[in-house]
Amino acid sequence: MDLATPLKSATKVIDRWLAYKVQADRLPGLSVGIVYKDRAIFSQGYGYADIEQKIPATPTTCYRIASFSKIFTAIAVLQLFEQEKLHLDDRVRRYLPWFTSKHDPRTGQITIRQLLTHTAGLDRDGDTPHWTDFQFPSLDQIQQHITAGAMTYAPAERWKYSNLGFTILGEVIKVASGMSYEAFVNKHIVKRLNLSHTAPAVTDDIGKHLALGYSRAIPGQERVAFPRIETRAMASATGFSSNVTDLCQFMLAQFEGHPRLLADASKREMRRIQWLREGSDSDWSLGFQTWKINERRIYGHGGSFQGYKSRFGIDIGRTIGVVILANAIDAPSQDLVDGALQIIDYLITRFEEFAPPSTRVENIERYEGNFRCIWEDVAVAAVNNGLLLYDPASTNPALDFHQLRYEKGDQFKMVHGDSFGNIGEPVRFECDDKGLARRMFVGPDPLERFE
Repeated sequence: MDLATPLKSATKVIDRWLAYKVQADRLPGLSVGIVYKDRAIFSQGYGYADIEQKIPATPTTCYRIASFSKIFTAIAVLQLFEQEKLHLDDRVRRYLPWFTSKHDPRTGQITIRQLLTHTAGLDRDGDTPHWTDFQFPSLDQIQQHITAGAMTYAPAERWKYSNLGFTILGEVIKVASGMSYEAFVNKHIVKRLNLSHTAPAVTDDIGKHLALGYSRAIPGQERVAFPRIETRAMASATGFSSNVTDLCQFMLAQFEGHPRLLADASKREMRRIQWLREGSDSDWSLGFQTWKINERRIYGHGGSFQGYKSRFGIDIGRTIGVVILANAIDAPSQDLVDGALQIIDYLITRFEEFAPPSTRVENIERYEGNFRCIWEDVAVAAVNNGLLLYDPASTNPALDFHQLRYEKGDQFKMVHGDSFGNIGEPVRFECDDKGLARRMFVGPDPLERFE
């Protein structure tokens, strides 16, 4: 089944929804990219990359993508595996002789696979407060911490997220490849995909396009911008910057049949679930977090940095990917990606429910827009010769979609929706002399168009 037509409708809904969310949630800025098969089908920016200077966020605006960096690192490890320069179940100390501790001999048992899957037992971030004082550690500091004992659990005892573990993987890549981490990922990932504004450090060119990263929304206080921060030895865990234009190409490269980074067999191995996180809504593969949107298996990762939130998710079976980057420390990027994937899944699986009736509606787009009354705001989108009514303030609008089927004139009927609401009743529009809907009535209640 070609999904291009339902995806076109989905991107219209997502576009209007994200534009509303940025304003309603008072986010500084946000950029989104969506891919299908072999190309980007939608990219857009909302709000501002710089509030004070009123610089708009666009698809080419750069953001710190933080732990999204871990997927670049995991791919680099799999590339070295394909080159037979390392094995996933090798112990780390084979490549890093200093990776031992007299205080905790369990350190020497840790494998590359355990670092990739966050099952090594290492602590999360070492012993430096870099997330609050912005001073990320040097390699010497990392080595000293390992020597002093950095274990929280025994290897493979339980799942525990560790930035320290992916910091160590950067050093393994350096030794196994004979190149610096930065040089390896630039040569074997960034340049292969022709990514123009992606790097494990903030280059001068990226800096010119980098959105300011803002603090969280604290009652009674204005958001403030964070300074530019270098991640030093932790670049392989959290150092990358990019934009959605580049990351659309990166997502496309994860689909099978796209051999630019990895062979398909390596991609399948990378996606194979390595640890079931009981009681959680997600599990872990080799670098990838994996979760479900309804019945669809999704792979991706998120990232949190001082002033930034990133998230992407890809549906391998449908060859669809969504990435969202935002420049606020409290931006709900994970919820927004999941919400976008929910919208996509709903319109793919139920698109035929909007099948055109015998009489087609001329210029159905004239009914699209945002409408408001004292109780709520609603948004209306045209889908397959019908209308979709939804709450644009919702984190997951697909949970409360209302389908409107054309009847006559400017009148529709609500045929699907919440039974507490107006299902089965007429939804009528009043249009101006140019044909644009200015008012809608849901049952007897009027709502006025607003922009």
